[in-house]
Amino acid sequence: MGVKTLINTNYYISIKLEKICRELYDDKFAKWILKNKNPTELLFRIADEVGVVLLPGKGFAVQPPSARASLANLNEYQYASIGSSLRKLAEEYYAEFKSKSKNNK
Repeated sequence: MGVKTLINTNYYISIKLEKICRELYDDKFAKWILKNKNPTELLFRIADEVGVVLLPGKGFAVQPPSARASLANLNEYQYASIGSSLRKLAEEYYAEFKSKSKNNK
């Protein structure tokens, strides 16, 4: 995915949407994500688009938007698909963020 904010624990990887959005775009957008987006959408979006069910990043409390992906039982193409889906989600959110920011000026 080209983002270096993933935490590797040797058996799963922690995917934090806030950090991904901050690295791809900026801090203002990352803060907007936390305030305006449903934290579970990330999980459902990946499941729907990729066919892989990820665990919530902080257990079942889910906040903030994050996920855990197993490093033990997925194929390489599935990890690539997860990354592509995450980038697409971030791009869509960013377009919405820019649109709403423009309308609020």
